Amino acid sequence: MPCVLPAAAAILAAVALSVSLAQPATAKTLTPSGEPIVNQKGQTFRVLGHRGGALQWPENSIEAYTGAAEAGYDGIETDISFTADGVAVMSHYDKLPSRCTMAGSKIHKLTLVQVQQVLCQDLSGQFTVPIPTFDQLAEVLKAHPDVWLTLDIKSYSGQSASGKRTYATKAIQLLKFHGLLDRTRIISFNWAYTLPTIRKLAPQVYVTAYDHTGFDYDRVRLAAKLGASSFGTESRYTSVTLATYTRAKGMDSVPWNITTSQGQAMSIYYGPKTYWFITDSPAAMVKKLSSGAASLDWTPSDQVTTLPAPVKVTKKTFKAKKTYYPTILGKSVPSSARFALKTVTLAVTITKGTSKNYLYYAARSSASSSTKKIALPVGTGTVTISLPVGDAGQVRLKTSKKSKLTVTTVGYTNEVYTASR
Repeated sequence: MPCVLPAAAAILAAVALSVSLAQPATAKTLTPSGEPIVNQKGQTFRVLGHRGGALQWPENSIEAYTGAAEAGYDGIETDISFTADGVAVMSHYDKLPSRCTMAGSKIHKLTLVQVQQVLCQDLSGQFTVPIPTFDQLAEVLKAHPDVWLTLDIKSYSGQSASGKRTYATKAIQLLKFHGLLDRTRIISFNWAYTLPTIRKLAPQVYVTAYDHTGFDYDRVRLAAKLGASSFGTESRYTSVTLATYTRAKGMDSVPWNITTSQGQAMSIYYGPKTYWFITDSPAAMVKKLSSGAASLDWTPSDQVTTLPAPVKVTKKTFKAKKTYYPTILGKSVPSSARFALKTVTLAVTITKGTSKNYLYYAARSSASSSTKKIALPVGTGTVTISLPVGDAGQVRLKTSKKSKLTVTTVGYTNEVYTASR
């Protein structure tokens, strides 16, 4: 995963993922009576140690992998990179950070022998922790056959598309060689390049396609076309439209970098049947789940924000049947409102309107079937419409006849989530 959250946030933080293959015989995170953790919707909850459990042990270390497995957590999340001589090692970073010796060196330019000389800091700040190989991780997992693996296939700055595909190929080959493919889920931030390769080599493996940016219909459609099992971007960029459209395309909605209780609530509400809490503090998350202290059932409601004064987004003459794309987010609605954004409310004023003239409206890049229409007034008048926002924070507007329009934003609606129990 691309970030380590502060200790206070790590207990909350979660990334919703699900498993398309067979589950382990029994969940390891259980109620005191030995039952799986299940909410009212029937979702099952499990715990995954992020980078092995980075607040309990040194991140991405054999100590972390062994500790997480022996502690009985459901799974381990970790990162795979490759040395200059093609050996798989477990590191989130290609460029070694200051917490490691040889800081600034790049793993893809170092041989295995050189990487084995690197020591990173333990939790006390001492440089004692070597970078493990994938083979060492595999030995831990072989000793604990009921522990799941979530593997983030890394890349490096400037890496070519063919290089990214090569990394994906090597990772899948290693999983097959060690007999781990049927209990592994893949994470890729380079999925546009790697998914075709992964699907060719491992048609059934669960693959999460992650993006760094905001909502984009075309990216969701591409992920679905290439065979992603789930799709997500950062929680703060995840609108209701993104979550529902992702699910409509047959993928799980899995936002990442979740740092607030509302973000966690939304990810659970729209999340998959098997929900994995990826956390730096798996022990704390297991305790919350097992004790019943974690809120797992959420009810959404609308929170309507009315702007103090309407904000003009466009004023122009619309040519008949030509499509226009006014920008809403970041202009009249703050970009910070993207989280759980449901709709924006626009007032459309026409001057000297003619009869039988219609306004067609939808989110930018949404399917044509989502387009709605409303009759525009004759003469001068105003209609109010509510619609979701699409690509680039924009909406899609078109009139059937030439029309002089002024479009203003008057408000917007977000979902908020209340614990049901």
